[in-house]
Amino acid sequence: MTHTIMRRRRLLTASVTLAGPLIAGCVESSGGGGSVDGGANNGSGAGDASIEGTSSVAMVNDGFEPRNVEVGTGTAVTWTNEDDPEHTVTDASDNWQKDTRVAGGGETSHTFEDSGVYDVFCSIHGSSNLSGMSMRVGVGDATIEAPLGGAGGSSDGGDDSGGGYGGSY
Repeated sequence: MTHTIMRRRRLLTASVTLAGPLIAGCVESSGGGGSVDGGANNGSGAGDASIEGTSSVAMVNDGFEPRNVEVGTGTAVTWTNEDDPEHTVTDASDNWQKDTRVAGGGETSHTFEDSGVYDVFCSIHGSSNLSGMSMRVGVGDATIEAPLGGAGGSSDGGDDSGGGYGGSY
């Protein structure tokens, strides 16, 4: 019996020792500003509303990945279309102007000079009310108060029907 208890303690100690670095690697700072190229958020769930510190956004599976990014003022955000069909990068807020079609494999960029939260959508697969294919860019000291959740489809105020398409056409 004592031998079994000792074996369990060793197994528990080994598990904690191995899991510690893995757990520490999962903890991420959410510092504002600055352009940091981090990994893209796979947006696997409707409740996933993380904010990434990256200036690179993928257009894939009729969604933006990640859906919420924060960058420093003067930073260029680049959207790369990893899908075959065409997408757009279109302004959905009054504080900037952009409406660019991006063919499959193509990319477009925009340099954000002023602090603020900028809303973006694909006019083919989303809506300016941020349903469907949409995202937010927080610039400088601005904070994204209501990050969009999930992979392209749902937000706090938008269509939660999924499928990448929102609004009526």
